[in-house]
Parts: sequence; C-alpha cells; structure tokens
Amino acid sequence: MTKKSTSTRRFFNYKTLLGIGISFLGLYLGFRKFDAREFFASLRETDLILFFLSMLVMVFTVFLRSIRWKFLVNPLKKVPLKDLFGSEMVCYFGNNVFPLRLGEVLRAYSLSKITKLSSASIFGTIVVERFLDVLFFLIILPAAALLFPAMPVWIRWSGIVSGAVLVVLVLLYYLYQYKQASFRRYLNHKLHSLSYTKFLDIIRKFLSGVRTLRNTPHAGLIVFWTVIIWAVNIFNYWLIGTSLHVFFSLQELLLIFFVTSAIISIPSAPGYVGTYHAGAIGILVILGYELNQAQVIAVILHAAGFLSLTFIGFIYFLKYHIALKETTDIKTPYVEYEN
Repeated sequence: MTKKSTSTRRFFNYKTLLGIGISFLGLYLGFRKFDAREFFASLRETDLILFFLSMLVMVFTVFLRSIRWKFLVNPLKKVPLKDLFGSEMVCYFGNNVFPLRLGEVLRAYSLSKITKLSSASIFGTIVVERFLDVLFFLIILPAAALLFPAMPVWIRWSGIVSGAVLVVLVLLYYLYQYKQASFRRYLNHKLHSLSYTKFLDIIRKFLSGVRTLRNTPHAGLIVFWTVIIWAVNIFNYWLIGTSLHVFFSLQELLLIFFVTSAIISIPSAPGYVGTYHAGAIGILVILGYELNQAQVIAVILHAAGFLSLTFIGFIYFLKYHIALKETTDIKTPYVEYEN
C-alpha cells in the first residue's frame, strides 16, 4: 500500500466522519435559534483593540507552553526556545486544520526534523505535559467547587467526582510506589481475569506519567509554569469578554473555562468547531446570558485562538517544509489528553 493511500485512509475513516457529525450537531444545538441581525449588530460592538490583544495573549500562552516544554526536552537535548515555539505552533495549526487531532503528530515530527531526536522520545515529553494538564484539571475543579458554593449543582458534583478520582489515583500511586510487587500481581490477576485490559493500561500509563514527572529535572518549575499557563488562559477569557463589554466574575470565568476545556475532548471536526461553540453557548445560557449574546461570546472566544494560532502555525508549517505523507508511519504511543 502506498503512503498516499495510507494517508488518505488515515484522514478519511469513521472517526473523521463521527467527529464531523458531532460538530454539525453542536452547531445545530448552538445556533438553531439564530437572529442574524442581532448577532451581527452585537458583533460590530466588539472592541477590536482588546480582541487583537486577546489574540496576542493566546500566542503568549503558546510561548509559555514552550518554556515548560523546554524543561522536559532538555534532558534529551538542549533545544532553542524558538524551535520549541515553532513546533508548538505547528501543533495548533494541525489540530485546527486537519482531522483526528493530527497536531501532536506534527509537533513531534517537526521537532524531530529540526533536532534529529526520535519522534518516540519527543512523544514521551508530550505525554507528561498532557498528564500534568489533566492532573491540574482534577485538582482545580473540586477546589473551585469548594470555594464557590453557589456554583451549579452539576458542577459541584463534577468537583466531587474529580476529587474522588484524584484520591483514587493518589492511592494507586502509593500502592504502586510502596507495595509495587503485590500491587502488580493483584492488578494482573484481578483485572486480567475480568478482561479489563484497557483499564489496566490506563492505570499503568497514569503511574508511568507520575513516575516520569517525579524523575524529571526541574519538576517544581514545570508545575510552576503549568499554574502560570492556566492563569493566563483564564485571564484571557476575561479579556475576550471585556472586548464584548461583558465582565465575567471569577466564578463565571472558571465555569466557562472548565466546560470549554472539557468539551474539546469530544471528537469533532478540525478546530473543535461546533463542540466548542455548543459548550460555550450552553454554559453562558445557564449563567443567565441571552442566547444571542451567548452566541456572539462563543464565536469570539473560539475565533481569538483559532485565527491567531492557525495563521502563525501555518507560517511555521511552511517554514519546516512538512509533508503529511512523511508522518504516516509515526505512531502515538500515548493516550491523548486535551487541556
């Protein structure tokens, strides 16, 4: 089978069609009641200076991610920050333009092409990043539910579930760390006999992620930059709202951030079109915003990142002379997580 046919099958399969179908459903749910005149009238009131500033902040968050990534890549090879930033941008371009979240493959491939490091070793650093983002999500969600008792009941229950999952994961890590032999025997016997091999694989990957993070030099700095990245992202939601003359409270910011961060893990068309909009519109309506206003906010929230990161990512995509057919043999040895 040729690389061309392999690449075609990779892009056009049932997963791609499922994602496109879900995106259309999201667009229908979010915009089935749509007043074009009111929508564009509200859109014209956007403060363009603040909107373009929010686009710059989006690019700045990618720069911050590059700094964090540098601490993970350094043990493999000293890589200039500009190369890491370029590969990060290629990742966003890939996710926004190509199906099946191809961005991470392009990210690893582009950095491998520049540095001559193996794609597998680069993927190892990416999985630690994603693991850390998921871990922070599990920590912050229950913390927010405790700090803001007025949050919707379903958010508080989500916080309780996240807290319970976190406790279980910490317990699993403790057992793995201090009772490793007996714990492994128990998992292999009980879970294998119940045919829960996928569940066992998830546990192993979690434990591997924690162990890798612990053994990574500058783990404290990596955690520090993760906190900064999340804080800047949440601030940018406030900035985008301000560009529309909407001033979100901290509670509203956290709710919108949690929902939109979680919703993009659902399969969708490239760029999270539809799923992101449905999630953002849904939570804004729940918070009491009118449907037309919620639709405008959702579109601007999505556009701020999509336009800026796709444009700059495309420039780096051309700069690195990336050919998609060259990535067909690359395998992603990890479970993909979204932030």
